[in-house]
Order: sequence, then structure tokens, then C-alpha cells
Amino acid sequence: MKKSLFINLILFACTACGQVNIADRSIDYSFIIQDTPSQLFTMRQVNQSYLSAYRLGARGLYDLLPNNRTADLLQVGLQALFLMPLTHEEGHRSILTVNNIGSISQPYFNKHGAAYVKGVTDQTLKNLRDADLPTYIRLHAAGLESDYMLTQRIEAIGSFDQDLFRHYKWEYWMRKLSILQYYATGLFKYGSDLTEETDELERDIVGHDIYGAARHLHRPTMEFHRYTAYDDLTAAERKYVNRLGYRSLLNLLNPLIIGVHRFRLTSTTYLNAGLGHAMAPFGDFIDENVWLTLKSLNISFYARQFQNRENWLPGFGAQLHDVRLLRQLSMSLAAHFWRQPENFDFNTAAAFTGGAIDIDVRYFFFIHKNAWLDAFSIDLGLIYKAAGFLPEEVYLDEHFGVRFGTTMRL
Repeated sequence: MKKSLFINLILFACTACGQVNIADRSIDYSFIIQDTPSQLFTMRQVNQSYLSAYRLGARGLYDLLPNNRTADLLQVGLQALFLMPLTHEEGHRSILTVNNIGSISQPYFNKHGAAYVKGVTDQTLKNLRDADLPTYIRLHAAGLESDYMLTQRIEAIGSFDQDLFRHYKWEYWMRKLSILQYYATGLFKYGSDLTEETDELERDIVGHDIYGAARHLHRPTMEFHRYTAYDDLTAAERKYVNRLGYRSLLNLLNPLIIGVHRFRLTSTTYLNAGLGHAMAPFGDFIDENVWLTLKSLNISFYARQFQNRENWLPGFGAQLHDVRLLRQLSMSLAAHFWRQPENFDFNTAAAFTGGAIDIDVRYFFFIHKNAWLDAFSIDLGLIYKAAGFLPEEVYLDEHFGVRFGTTMRL
């Protein structure tokens, strides 16, 4: 199943781009074939491969359809009905998979208007909660974590002018809207008529992501049940979901929202900046992001503030993007640092220090006889991270990972 999905993505890319001709512009589309762990797909693998396939598809639509409005409407429909729930539910599923819990992703809306990850017993989820609460909290937040990291990837593409805005605008706008809509349910009583299905294997793994995370952060040992309604929340829990709702508005503060992808400082220097917010296994975090282009060098920085119940802790990171070492060889390098609560605890003031180094190397093979493919590469990625939460990386413990992939340049 895994290999066939990846092959379908590549065939989709080839079909779309065989019809496309953008003069004087080469664009890279990267796919991860194998990641660590090699069990279905990781969150990073899904996000990177999905976004490349989506941009290729949008590019093909605008070239094939003479009326751009038709291409716009097709994208909006696909986003609303299939693509957004697909990647969101894969975020949830990836956390179960890395913890060796089998599940079924149902990324289409059922009669209740909800997409599910199902196929997990109550006892399995209760055991996870009781033995590893941070992972259980992250299981609630992983869909929104995946959504957030997709927007981060798009903002880097836009800030470095690595694709045309129209190729990712609907993915970006609707992903932002979806994130805001979900967090906004913390600002008011959101009436859900979902009841837990009689067959526990047909139940969604967590129900309402925000409400469920809030309830278990504040009352981790209460009687177990999956679905949480607004009326189930205590005053402290409602205050917490309000906090998430208001902070989620920070995700709107990026010029790319209105199609401005960067600002020119000099003839060779460009700058963009924006804010972001998402949940963590012990609370939430706020990001301040900067993207800087200096001649051919693309650099990004972020400062991050984590918060559990009351305590703030710092994080930051930097990345060099696609540095060309030789004509056929390029490299990306990222470094991260964090202070996070001991044992990922929601209440503690104690903290630990961690970090990560991530490197990606691409070796390109250039093609001269094919009209639509300029080059393709073999990609090798390596990551070492200490214990800690790093968005999109599925392990909370210390981890060394290897990934393989390919990049198509058109």
C-alpha cells in the first residue's frame, strides 16, 4: 500500500507536468520515499510529499483549463471534501503508528460531518493515556500540528519565491481557515451531537481535538471516555481552550495571506516575517518566523515560546535552505534548540534542555532529451534529536532518523 501510494504520486506528477510549460522557471518538487520509522508514513513524509503533489496538480490544472476560475473551484472542492481531512487524519494516525498501535484512517466525512481515525479499542487508548500522557495529548493535537507545519512549509516556499502563488494559494488559505475554525470552537460553546458509537472500533480515536486535549491535560486520571463536549469542560479547561482560540489568530499574521510573499530590501536581499501558533503535548507554543534571502542564499530563523499551564520556556532554530555546493549537489541544514517542561508535564516549573540537527543532501541528474523534466535527484536526509517535542517529528524521545527521497525539477 505504501509503495503504491508513492508511485501514484509520482505518476500524478508526471501526468500533470507533461502538459505544463512555464517559461524560464524551474521549480523543485520533493517526495520522501522512505522515512524513519518505516511503518506506513510519518507526518513529515505525508506533508512534504502531499504538498509537492498538490502544487504539481494545481500547476497542471491552470495550464490545462483555459478558465482559471474552474481550476480555482476544483481546488476548493477537493480541499474541502478530501485533501484537508486526508492530511489532518494522517497526522493523528502517524502518532499511533510510531507507538505500534494499528488504526484505520477514514479521511472522508461521514454522516456526522466528521472524518475519523478508528479501529482502536478503548482499553488500548486508556493504556496509552495512563502510561504516556504526553503522547496521548499529542494524539489529540497531531492533526492540527500537521496542518500547522503544512502552512510553515508553504510560507518558506513563498518567502523564497520557489513557486508561483497560484500553485499553492488555495491550499494555504483553506488550511489557515481550517486551523482557525477548529481553534475558534474554544471561544464559544460548540454544540456537537456526536455520541460514542456502540462498536468501539468504529469510534474516532479522540473526538474533538481541542476539548479532549484540554480535559486530559487538566484531569488525566478521570474516568475514561473518548468524546468530549463543551459542557464536559470545567471552568479552568474552558479558560484554556479560550487561550488556544485567541492565540490561533496569530496564524493570520503573515503577508502571504494577502499574496505578498516577501519584501525587497536591496536588489539581492529579500525579507519576510510572520507569526504562528499551535499545540504541544504539554500546552501550546507561539512562533516568530523570519525568512531572509541574501543573493542565492535562503535562510530562515524562528524564536519559539512554549507554555504549559503557567510557565513559559524558550526555543529557537535556524535553517539553510537548498545551498548549492556543486552543480549537481545541494544541501539543507537545520538546527533547533528548546527548553521544555520536565516529563512534558502540564503543571511543572522544572524544565530540561534539548535540540536537534537535521541535514538533507540532494544529488541531481540532469536530463537534456526530455521536454518536461529538467532534472531529478536522489535525496538523503539525516536527523538527530534529543528528547523533546519538535513539530512534525513523530518521536518525543531521543531519536536518530534516516530518510530517502527524490526531487523532480521542472
